Amino acid sequence: MKRLLFVVSLAVLIGIASAQGSQQPKFSIALDMPTFSWVSANDDGSVTSLFGFNLALGASYRSYFSPLGENQGAGFWEVGTILLLDPYVGVGYDYRVGKSLYVGASIDLFPIHPFLYSGFGVYYTLIPNLHIGLYLF
Repeated sequence: MKRLLFVVSLAVLIGIASAQGSQQPKFSIALDMPTFSWVSANDDGSVTSLFGFNLALGASYRSYFSPLGENQGAGFWEVGTILLLDPYVGVGYDYRVGKSLYVGASIDLFPIHPFLYSGFGVYYTLIPNLHIGLYLF
């Protein structure tokens, strides 16, 4: 399993390093919601939105208030689900470092958490998070 993970990681890094002709990111992988997403970008390669799936077994959509270009930051709003049916909404800020890397933070509101998980001792609805990701070309 460790070898497979190493080979996949190496293939992704080689793909990132060899992508010279494309100016617009096609995909994003991140420690974030969404974890794997399709990227919408404008003609100069600035990211306008993400749509994909997250590790919490849900779908996520993020839209930037202004296009996220290289070495620039932008605020965003997002909506999605976790565990297929538990919705969330959020706002945050991402900063794009160079062409491929982005970092950011957000705060997400899970309005029905207290109703779904109160038997498990979960009463919170606001969750802050930090994230990091890569754009793939």
